[in-house]
Amino acid sequence: MTLTAAIREAMQGRPEQIQPGVRKAEFIFSDTFAGFDGHFPNNPILPGIAQIIAAALTTHPDGPSRIRQIKAGKFISLVRPGETMTVEARFSEAGGNTLVNAECSTNNGVCAKIKLVLALL
Repeated sequence: MTLTAAIREAMQGRPEQIQPGVRKAEFIFSDTFAGFDGHFPNNPILPGIAQIIAAALTTHPDGPSRIRQIKAGKFISLVRPGETMTVEARFSEAGGNTLVNAECSTNNGVCAKIKLVLALL
């Protein structure tokens, strides 16, 4: 299974359309999630790339898109196995791309702020 497929599997249902250009999704990463392998032994932490892919999947849950550019990624706090991570993605279309500003959070508050450019395929 690819990392993207494993992250999609962690998504709880489908993203909710909050308003035009804003979607929200929840993810729960079990302790068997492949992204925790080696990150870090006996102290699993969700990798930043998993949060970035979760933001992309929240924006375009059915694809097809790919990450063209990661403009910014600020990782503020840790996400542990079993925690619910909520992603709120604000997005707009521009020149065949999707511009994304996403915020990831858990019960402990904001865990990441991400800016992406997605290419529509």
